[in-house]
Amino acid sequence: MAGITHVVENSLQYAKSLSADQIIAVYVAFEREDERKFEEKWKKWQPDVRLVTLHSHYRSIIQPLTKFVDTVEHKASELNYRATVVIPQFIPKKGWHNILHSQSSLLIRTFLLYRRNVVVTTVPYHLKK
Repeated sequence: MAGITHVVENSLQYAKSLSADQIIAVYVAFEREDERKFEEKWKKWQPDVRLVTLHSHYRSIIQPLTKFVDTVEHKASELNYRATVVIPQFIPKKGWHNILHSQSSLLIRTFLLYRRNVVVTTVPYHLKK
């Protein structure tokens, strides 16, 4: 997730509907100070949801995230479960506005679709303005 937003809140509500006690929120930080600030905000906002922060030295989201998902998937398969990755994505009112926004969710989803025992779910959040 990129931060604490309505998009993330919407996706978190969906994740809680799947499983109330097995949710892990993941934040990829590029700076240690940003990581620390986000962890403090998260503890106040969602104290019951486990947060894992991954630090990326090279400003890459994909590499640390896929490594983490591989670890979770391995542990889930040992317990005969499937890991589900919930990806928040906001949908602008006009389709052409998509080119103006980061396409991180599409990139993450593309990489994760090749994981054999990982379910990838995109939760759309439609912008009103």
